[in-house]
Amino acid sequence: MTADDPGLDTEFYAIDAAATTPGEFLAVARVYAREVVRNYGLSVDVDTLDWEVSKRARRRAGAVHYRDGDPERVSIAWALFENRGWGAAAETVRHELIHAHLLNEYGDSSHGDRFEAWARRLQTPVTCELFADPNYWVVCRDCGSELARYRESKLVKNPGDYRCGGCGGRLEAREAGSE
Repeated sequence: MTADDPGLDTEFYAIDAAATTPGEFLAVARVYAREVVRNYGLSVDVDTLDWEVSKRARRRAGAVHYRDGDPERVSIAWALFENRGWGAAAETVRHELIHAHLLNEYGDSSHGDRFEAWARRLQTPVTCELFADPNYWVVCRDCGSELARYRESKLVKNPGDYRCGGCGGRLEAREAGSE
């Protein structure tokens, strides 16, 4: 750790997904979160938040669940930890701490300008990369942009009813692995 990044020593907390239970993972994530909060002066009480592992999440790496503007629970995707390791999980912890901080300070859970500034400071991305294989791909026939999908949604079932958000082109859907 340095004066420039006082709370980002993720290697000190590194754990192996293959040899770790969800309970152990959450214990390490909470200890790490306390350190980040302390070093960056975030207005988050890590110990009053419920922490959970989501074994179902495939699209979002984590989430802060809140009621009436107050953060209540943080969930982290187990698939993220299994597939991308502790470093990605630590980024997600920092990301969710920013959400909780901004909810406490401003009642704002968005990825707006304040979030982006904190994300730069805490060296965490605003959005997450894919960490689980999708079941479907929706592809624009014109520009080639691809959308990962994990369920057989309306978009997957009826891609002709929709248009590409980037170029307005026609979409087609296919099962992953059928390229």
